[in-house]
Amino acid sequence: MTNQTSPQPPEIAPLAPGLRSETLPAGLNSDGKTVDAKTAAFARTAEQGFYEPWFTDEQINHVGQILVKDEQMLTGVYVDRDAAAEEPWGQAFTEVGFDADHPVGTFVDYDKTLNAGGPAGPLPARLITVVTVNPSFRRRGILKHMMTSSLARAVEDGMALAALTVSEGGIYGRFGFGVATREANIRVDLGEGQGQGFALRSKPAGRVLSADPVKLDDVINTSFEAFHARTRGSIGRQQTYQMAATARWNSEDPAAWNRKLRAAVHVREDGTIGGYVTFKHEGWDTDPSTIRIGDLIAADDQSHLALWDYIAGLDIVRRATMRTAPVVDPLQSALVNPRSYQVTALADLLWVRILDVVKALEARAWTADGAFRLELEDPLGITGGSFTVKVDDGAATVTRAAAGDASGTPGTEQTAADLPTLQLSVEALGSLYLGDLSVRTLHAAGRLKDTTAADVERIAKILDLPSVPFCATHF
Repeated sequence: MTNQTSPQPPEIAPLAPGLRSETLPAGLNSDGKTVDAKTAAFARTAEQGFYEPWFTDEQINHVGQILVKDEQMLTGVYVDRDAAAEEPWGQAFTEVGFDADHPVGTFVDYDKTLNAGGPAGPLPARLITVVTVNPSFRRRGILKHMMTSSLARAVEDGMALAALTVSEGGIYGRFGFGVATREANIRVDLGEGQGQGFALRSKPAGRVLSADPVKLDDVINTSFEAFHARTRGSIGRQQTYQMAATARWNSEDPAAWNRKLRAAVHVREDGTIGGYVTFKHEGWDTDPSTIRIGDLIAADDQSHLALWDYIAGLDIVRRATMRTAPVVDPLQSALVNPRSYQVTALADLLWVRILDVVKALEARAWTADGAFRLELEDPLGITGGSFTVKVDDGAATVTRAAAGDASGTPGTEQTAADLPTLQLSVEALGSLYLGDLSVRTLHAAGRLKDTTAADVERIAKILDLPSVPFCATHF
């Protein structure tokens, strides 16, 4: 176990001979309206990797504007055409393969913020997305190269952590990412309208108004800002969410308006807007008649319940579904009949990779004051080592300590040797970070190395959080 004085960039994994990588910002041509050739080829390759339809030029230009606004960095791995010409498959690759601007590996990263619950508010996070590898070029180090390159840049930029969402769950643990939040897919039976299949125990204050989606830009910004500030686990959103909630983005055709979208906002008793919901009807051939909620963002619990109450009162609707709901949703406990609320699936959503233990833990929420020793293993050598964590008045101070150091912990009469010790991998720390998993659960799963049962109980009182986190954002 290393114990360097500061986070160190990982060693960048090499690519197989005949491959090269390039990282560049998403870009537009000089007209400011059309996507440059590299960005267009990258976007088309990524869509193919996720089995989506090919983008038209109009769609590419629409998508490109969003990539540029989010300042997304594109990393592509490309085949060296001269090297390929020497291979037995080289001539066929030239004849039937994609053009040279099309990569065989794609990777995107950009910066938003993550609410870890700490007193200083959300902290910067490096987000990773659009990871694909062409199946014809697997086992040539493409993913490992792109990931280690990205993490190295993040460390050099002073980021405390990186985060991603995944299509496959068995890939990213080896890079130090741990599942940090989960989402529920839900189905809410509405019966024959308000007061029958769906009834709240008390009527939320204020009024919900039907809204024109195209007028919601300011409401979306202020509502999500309030939601993000109050919700541990929330990640700042990319531009596609703004476009989708205002009907300017259609998942079936990014260049077209979503003319099926409907919206409503909750107006509090003081006249301020507390949140919004967007939704669409699934069509008259569905049985029962179903509303699918696209986005529901509330600044407070009353607005959350009021928006659901509005959905329940829609005419000729018997059911509502939602993909991204909290694992613990106050709606279920607010219903007279909690069985009308059903979780149809649970899935991991946000994965977190700690890059700087000191910055990350000092930005986190804590349950109680106390101190413990942290022994962290990091297979990439970024931030492993020994640390002393001291929590005072809800805020942590984290210091690096040499292994076996028996020096006193600042502000206590204990020595470091007297403190309970938490031994784990950086992947496991990612799962503990936002409070989705508890110290006790990880210990029961055998993931806390040599941490004793007595130390688990002492550390759990400090580290485990009283509620689960929630991330409402896919990326």
